[in-house]
Amino acid sequence: MGFIYDSKVKALARWERLRQYVRAGCYRLLIPPEEYFKTLADMDDLMYRMDTRERTFYERQSRFRKPKGLNRELSRLSSKSLSTGNLSSRSGESCFNGDSVSSVEVPPLPVIPDMSPTPTKKEYVEDYDYDANEDVKLEDVKTFVTPRRKTTKTADIYLLACKRCKATALSNYTRQLQAPMTASIDLANNLITAHDTKAIAVSLVRDKRIVSVDLSNNKLGPLGVMYISEMLVRNSTLMELDLSQTFPGPEGLEVLGEAMQHSGSLQVLKLEGNNIEHTEVKTIVKVMQSVRLQELYLGHNSLGYQGFSALASAIETNTTLRILDLQWNHIRRDSAKQVCKAIAANKGLRTLNLAWNGLGKEGCIALCRSLPKNVTLQELDLNSNRIDTTSLRFLLHGLVHNTCLKCVRIGRNPLTTDGAKAILRALQSSKKSVIQDLILEDVSVDDEFMTLLTKLQETKKMKVVHGEILSSGMNIKERKHDPHDLNRFDPVLVLVEYMRIDNLRLIDFFQYLDTTNREQLSRTDFRDGVANLRIPLTEHHLDIVMQTLDLKHDGYVDLEEFMTVQRDVQRQITNRTTRARRRTGKDDEGLLGLRKILKELIEKRNKENKEKAAARRFSLAWNSAVRQASNSRRFSDPVVSMSNEQQEKKNPVHLLEQLMKTDITGSTIPIPEEEVV
Repeated sequence: MGFIYDSKVKALARWERLRQYVRAGCYRLLIPPEEYFKTLADMDDLMYRMDTRERTFYERQSRFRKPKGLNRELSRLSSKSLSTGNLSSRSGESCFNGDSVSSVEVPPLPVIPDMSPTPTKKEYVEDYDYDANEDVKLEDVKTFVTPRRKTTKTADIYLLACKRCKATALSNYTRQLQAPMTASIDLANNLITAHDTKAIAVSLVRDKRIVSVDLSNNKLGPLGVMYISEMLVRNSTLMELDLSQTFPGPEGLEVLGEAMQHSGSLQVLKLEGNNIEHTEVKTIVKVMQSVRLQELYLGHNSLGYQGFSALASAIETNTTLRILDLQWNHIRRDSAKQVCKAIAANKGLRTLNLAWNGLGKEGCIALCRSLPKNVTLQELDLNSNRIDTTSLRFLLHGLVHNTCLKCVRIGRNPLTTDGAKAILRALQSSKKSVIQDLILEDVSVDDEFMTLLTKLQETKKMKVVHGEILSSGMNIKERKHDPHDLNRFDPVLVLVEYMRIDNLRLIDFFQYLDTTNREQLSRTDFRDGVANLRIPLTEHHLDIVMQTLDLKHDGYVDLEEFMTVQRDVQRQITNRTTRARRRTGKDDEGLLGLRKILKELIEKRNKENKEKAAARRFSLAWNSAVRQASNSRRFSDPVVSMSNEQQEKKNPVHLLEQLMKTDITGSTIPIPEEEVV
């Protein structure tokens, strides 16, 4: 431990008191003394640092009530046990005399039953055989070496921290800690507050297994982020931390920036959706200066022009970042120009996301100058950046002269089909470009684009994602004329004329459609009935039928409503016919065409019904003939022999020939002998 003081007697008295205190505490918790002392000392030191952060934060916020710290009880006990003033006052009189020790009185401890496990080795008993009156040499105190700390489970430390912090333990967090081979903790959307974060931070200080922690979408606030920052300074295994939508504020970001300077393992940091403004960019620059940080996500913030002015200089000098996400950050004109210029000097970035900003023409001009100079960038996302055909010309100049870009995303921009074809032509003519993936989402293309793409893929291995393919006006496919097309006629008129031509009364037609016998017709009843009658009406036609016939607007059509509409339609037919005869002396051509189509549909339906009935009758007759032949063979007398003619008549093939000579009505049709097979 290495306690070195000016006075040897003070050191001896403090060491003697510590030994007794630690031994009593070990008996209470049933753990080895060296492990308890090490854990207690580390936790006490960490709690002191966190309480200092609390005190500073609340004083800045002008709050007079100080928060309850984790180490209140430990501090009270430590101050009583470790202060030399208390020891001297309790002993009654001073006993310091040069370098010798006359007598030191130690206040007695309460009587605690010995619940420690029985030692198995003699050396263990000798190591921890403490005596209140034992003399300890000063050399032994100075040369004391702290025993090696045994591994403690993170879940147990978390429960102990929750108990001292008076916080409710999170079952989700405890369950993930106790799961075997768990390397990542997901606590997103768990309603975690700053008070809960304190115990989580304490448990992760000495953890050697967890490498990823997700605390996104929790209201940690500035104080919660401060706790996590204190943990980052001491933790040596955590590699990924997600603090998206935790709202750290200026105070929390400032502490986080200081902690990142001393963090030795964190490589991925996510700060998306935290309303970070330009006034907090200095802290972000401190975060970027971390030696080990490789991925930084700052999307969905409000850095603005002034923020990117300071951020651009940090991008130029940074050599450790590999992925930088700046989407949804209100990058416009001048700020876009500065960020794009910074790409030229950067020598570390592999992926840059500038989607959903407003680079426009100014940003494309800056990229035109910086992309040919960059030699490390491999993926560039420019989706939704107001890049039109004018800005695209400058951007293409930078793309064709770049030698490292492999994936480019330019979708959701007003490029038009001409811009998409210009990109393919530029890439085909470029000898330096190594682009393998080109993403043109929601950008429509035409047949000429597809032809250019085919030629490009013959020489370069490139994957292109594009929008829908538009057909040009010169390549219109001729549609075949459907003689039974009823789209140009009123569907209600079609139904009324169909009933007249098929000799159906309205009540018969209504009962045919009303399969449920509820005296009401729904849209489903019309759909099924029209399909059975082979009337080619579309869903749009059925909507018009229901809208016209449903006079009560209750979703159903009864017989009275149907009759009312039928009379109106018949009156319209009569008026059309009368006007046509007066004008031309002939019937209306539209009605004649409709009636012709309906007659053909009815004849086709009747023919199909007859064929189905004949096939059904033939199937029944064939089954009956086979059954009759099998019964005759089964019950025939084996002694009586049948003639050849009788056997042929009993044969199913003979019966089949007779069926083939019979029509649907049952009358025999004379068939020539040469046609009978």
